Amino acid sequence: MEKHYLIKNRRVFSVLLLVVFVLWLNPAFTLAQPRIVHWQHHSPARLAMIKDFAAEFEQKYGLQIALESIPLGDYYTKLLSSLAAGSGPDTFQIRSTDVPTFIERGVLSPLSASIITAEEIKQEFNAGTIKYLADDRQYFGLPTDVQTIVLFYNSDIFKEEKLTRPPETWDELIDYAQKIHQRDENGMTTRMGLAHGSYGPVIWSFIAQSGTEFIKDGKALFNNEEAFKAFEFTTEWIVKYGVEDLDFGSRWMAFRQGELGMVAAHPAMLGSFRSTHPDLPLGIAELPTLKKGAEQTNIVTNWAYVISQKTKEQELATKWLSFLTSEEAQRKMTRKTGELPARKSLLDDQELLAVEPLLATPFASLKKAKPYPFRAWTQMDTAVRKAVQKVTIEGMETRVAFDWLVQEAEKIYQEVIVKK
Repeated sequence: MEKHYLIKNRRVFSVLLLVVFVLWLNPAFTLAQPRIVHWQHHSPARLAMIKDFAAEFEQKYGLQIALESIPLGDYYTKLLSSLAAGSGPDTFQIRSTDVPTFIERGVLSPLSASIITAEEIKQEFNAGTIKYLADDRQYFGLPTDVQTIVLFYNSDIFKEEKLTRPPETWDELIDYAQKIHQRDENGMTTRMGLAHGSYGPVIWSFIAQSGTEFIKDGKALFNNEEAFKAFEFTTEWIVKYGVEDLDFGSRWMAFRQGELGMVAAHPAMLGSFRSTHPDLPLGIAELPTLKKGAEQTNIVTNWAYVISQKTKEQELATKWLSFLTSEEAQRKMTRKTGELPARKSLLDDQELLAVEPLLATPFASLKKAKPYPFRAWTQMDTAVRKAVQKVTIEGMETRVAFDWLVQEAEKIYQEVIVKK
């Protein structure tokens, strides 16, 4: 009986030993491998790139990257609940403006200085993309998904209207739009001149050109006449000049179909236009300025890659995020997704410009861009959109709508930043 028991156990041990040996030979065997769980909001093109980066990183460093790509509408809900439960990812994306709040709540781990130092980050990345990513001592994230605001125009329509260059001032912008805009005998728009869709970063970009600051210690610094005039200008596209027609339908569809002359938008739309309408006659210009010689600027928005406080692999996680934001990774990402590179060295990259010459203008716009001016990104984008619509849809006096926006900015600051 004892002999039979020993033989049986030897057989079990041999089988287990064989299983372990086979698994050890298998490249997919991960019991001994460090593992990083990485979450991001979903974009098919971005996910494909991140998968490629993960495979390359795994092969190079022997670190397993477990990816999860979540639709943007569900992303923050799932992320916040998982972090609260202590079961969230090791590395993940958040809006750059949310990084200070996540730091204050003790959710994030700082980047490992043994992999990339604060000084290196300041030297290598565009200043506007890293404004929110550090506290007084150290950095907690690296920038990704970088976008500015530029002016797309249909070059065939420009030729038709004998417009030989992009508009350089606000007055020229309206003059061009009026030349382009067409109506039928019943006064219905058949071709629209210009559009912004009440999109927050576009409106803030024009307000930024007034030279104003935005908010400090809960006080709305843009409560001044110059900023009001900029806000008023964006509403006048619709209510005064009629070059943006709210009844005309989607500005994106109109532009793709050659029924819109100019649209202010993120440079990432270049990749979208190329994929759906490769023969669309495109031009890109920086936003026109208030007047000749005035400051030419816009608003940069971006997300950040960060590390969860719970991770046990801080150095490897930092190495992974540095890999994702390396020159080569950003060069590939720009080609495939239209995301602008955050690294300064790539803004004059001849390899990228040779592939897509139209990127020269977005790159120039990033050099001049100001960081998104509010930590409460979502709330303030909703507020400025509502303020424009109060004028253009509800018929509210522009001054009253602007005053509401000022008060709303201060209210949001108190509710989101102070009360947290």
